[in-house]
Amino acid sequence: MKHLLFLSWWWPYPANNGAKIRIYNLLRHLSKQYQVTLLSFAEDGDATGEQIAHLKTFCQHVEAVPKPIYNPGALKATLGYFSRWPRSLVDVYSTDMAERVARINQTQPVDIIVASQFQTMRYIELLPDVPAVLEELEITQFHNTVEQASDMPRRLRAQLTLSKFQQSINHLVRSGAAATVVSKAEAAYISQFLPPDTRIEVVPNGVDTKVNQPDASVQSTPYSLIYTGAVTYSANYDAVAYFVREIWPLVHARYPQAMFTVTGGTGSVDVADLAAVPGVKFSGYLPSVADAVRQQWAVVAPIRIGGGTRLKILEAMALGTPVISTSKGAEGLDVHHGQDILIADSSQAFADAVSQLFEDATLRDKLAAGGRALVERDYDWGALTCRLIDLIEQMLTDTQKVKA
Repeated sequence: MKHLLFLSWWWPYPANNGAKIRIYNLLRHLSKQYQVTLLSFAEDGDATGEQIAHLKTFCQHVEAVPKPIYNPGALKATLGYFSRWPRSLVDVYSTDMAERVARINQTQPVDIIVASQFQTMRYIELLPDVPAVLEELEITQFHNTVEQASDMPRRLRAQLTLSKFQQSINHLVRSGAAATVVSKAEAAYISQFLPPDTRIEVVPNGVDTKVNQPDASVQSTPYSLIYTGAVTYSANYDAVAYFVREIWPLVHARYPQAMFTVTGGTGSVDVADLAAVPGVKFSGYLPSVADAVRQQWAVVAPIRIGGGTRLKILEAMALGTPVISTSKGAEGLDVHHGQDILIADSSQAFADAVSQLFEDATLRDKLAAGGRALVERDYDWGALTCRLIDLIEQMLTDTQKVKA
């Protein structure tokens, strides 16, 4: 079996956020095809003996590296202004990680590198003769920061960051790297600044449809809605605040018995004003979000900012719970309004969609069945990982031809 080195910015287990869920499932399925070495950054409390032992049930070798914290005011970050790399990548560059990459390759030569998240992409330069995949590139977030800048100095700094990311990725691609993205929209965006022959594979986020299944024994609570996601992430906070302030009053006026639950930690984010609204509850961290989702009449995803594809939508569909989303929330997913999801892009339209779902049990059943069928067909992690494997195999074949 070929030796695959997987570099991860996120410690992947337990898989308790979207990035970790993606990495964890890719590792599980890649390990069926390759001997996988995982080098992952880890925060305090991560990488316990039990967690490492679990990852070793499918990865050949696992090492944790202390995760650096980006400090924009640090001297290292300031000097990053003079680097060709974005200064955030200059500041979080880890000599510990670099040394481990070199040592792993000396111990057992690496055949392919998968660098997950842009914070790991600098390390692939350490092994210039090894083909590499930049996994889950997401550059539109930096473009959005430029567009949303409130004044010229912020816009110029954001533009500099965007330009450096584009130049850095271009440099790696011209050196032979390929890339994966989670949506066709992201692929179209990055294609604008990369060579036309760049290998870009769309590998959407997915869901484990065997683990996440409907449970007929669970009774859903009438007139109940849920949003799954910690408000410590700005896109989640914006979605929740928008829903509570602009949509929920329209819903609650008609259905005073309705309840809206927000899962996930709140950290240092002040949600007192939102939690004080009648019918709104912040549950905090839940051991099983799946159980909470099964108990709702619908999952709402009133997302207005951010990129990627929404794991919360796919998981809700897999669990058999109807979904109401904005177009932005469902971006990158091959969904169909009225068949497997309801799409609404104004506060009134969203409230009307909630009312429609509350009033129509047949529609709830239709959306639940349609969503489940969609994820089984198109978004199971096993099938999605095959797209990444196909890309890896193409690169390995081309490398072998060059060596021959």
